[in-house]
Amino acid sequence: MTLQALMLLERGPILSQHAWAMVSHLPEHIAQRELKVIGRQLGLPGNMLEVHQVEAQGPGNAVTVLIESENVTEVFVGIGERGIRAENVAAGVVTAVQRYLAARVPVGEYLADQLLLPLALAGDGSFITLRPSRHTTNIAVIEQFTGMQCEKIGHDRWRINCGALLRIF
Repeated sequence: MTLQALMLLERGPILSQHAWAMVSHLPEHIAQRELKVIGRQLGLPGNMLEVHQVEAQGPGNAVTVLIESENVTEVFVGIGERGIRAENVAAGVVTAVQRYLAARVPVGEYLADQLLLPLALAGDGSFITLRPSRHTTNIAVIEQFTGMQCEKIGHDRWRINCGALLRIF
């Protein structure tokens, strides 16, 4: 099997936005409070917000926002912690979504990390992402073996390029 070059340079129009909050062994109002923050700050209507009661071994909550675009789907997740208000969990996710949307990039910071190795193995391709963070730690190693480069192209916009893969085997 031969990997093909990945070219992900534009997000394309946003097709849908959806959020859901999940709670296990916790009151449902925690999920409702998270979704209230997300709905208000991201302008999502009530029919795009869902509460899910799930069964797990212990108590917990998580909130997810999905942004589906023409060329890519990005997922943002916040996990509740004891002592952290539901509103703060949701606000953290909202901040990440707003940063992604404002930068007008197709690839978020976590997906960028996941794409580095396949891009290097394909030996060719390019994508535009947010400023690389500690989540893109593989890039320093991959740069040593490939023609991969990372360049700033705008405010909070970076382009990851990979040229021909150096074959050492």
